[in-house]
Amino acid sequence: MEIKTTELIRTSQSWDGAQLPDFPSGQAELRVIRLDFPVGAKTGWHHHTVVNYGIVQQGDLTIVCKDGSERTFREGEALVEVIGTIHRGENRGKKPVILNMFYFSVPGAEITIQHPELEPENPKTEEAKPRQKLVPKADARMQKLVLTLGNVSMTRREIMDRLGLKQGSRRIFIYNYFKPAVEHGYVKLLMGHKPHVPEQAYRLTTKGLDLLNELLSYSEE
Repeated sequence: MEIKTTELIRTSQSWDGAQLPDFPSGQAELRVIRLDFPVGAKTGWHHHTVVNYGIVQQGDLTIVCKDGSERTFREGEALVEVIGTIHRGENRGKKPVILNMFYFSVPGAEITIQHPELEPENPKTEEAKPRQKLVPKADARMQKLVLTLGNVSMTRREIMDRLGLKQGSRRIFIYNYFKPAVEHGYVKLLMGHKPHVPEQAYRLTTKGLDLLNELLSYSEE
């Protein structure tokens, strides 16, 4: 009897068409997580920091992004999750959903960042009463980095000290704070041709300063 082999997916993009980031260097860590969604269940708003994909073992799962885009993955279908994009999973079907997810990370990294600040006080009024103002398209960690830098330039060590990160957490800082902020255009290197020298300093870009002003005005309301 022959074993049947079926390739479910092969791609370098997440389901929304965005290019997947490079894998982090160093010691690899693979996490496999099973999620069980009762009928009608929703996750909270969140985003992922690492490459991850999953297989819908049972039911139909709908992924909804904060910008309103969405896609439903059917039973047996593979999905490659969005990274850095705020979204949530919903079971709109008539039977429980079972989802197995695979995360490629490094030891100590947070693979998922929750956004409780985006949850409505009363879920029943979510559609009828949207928030009037949301700070973002920057996740909570990029916001924290932008607020920390302010209008000055700092070295990596200075930034990590102000963030309360131990120097042994350099990899976490790079992949969870610095790299996303640079890729989204909020932070720039003052010595761009020498990214790893100790004297390297970082400063907010014009886009980063705009976000800083928005965050400061938002906190005053």
